[in-house]
Amino acid sequence: MTEPDAQFPRKFQRQRALKGARIVCENQVTYDVTIRDLSGGGVKVKLNTPFVVPDRFDLLILNPNSGVPERRSCEKRWQRGDQLGARFVASSDDQAATAPLTSLLRKPPPA
Repeated sequence: MTEPDAQFPRKFQRQRALKGARIVCENQVTYDVTIRDLSGGGVKVKLNTPFVVPDRFDLLILNPNSGVPERRSCEKRWQRGDQLGARFVASSDDQAATAPLTSLLRKPPPA
């Protein structure tokens, strides 16, 4: 996958992040990861322990405002070493996929 440019602009604006999350594989094995970029369409993560990530997995992201983890179904787009890019996909039981991802980022305190 190449970096987007004017010819191939991004569909969703990315927000840089430094946020803990967890990959949940089909067999319910989990791996801790760090979210580096987050957008309405996907995520870039750094694996805390390098491993070959399956093509489809769930990502548990803690909502810092509610304290409740949200599950997102993902499809791996690329993986290079301990870096991974994935897009969010909706599954039949994945209602969170339509929720705005800005809720998963910490809100600034009121002024």
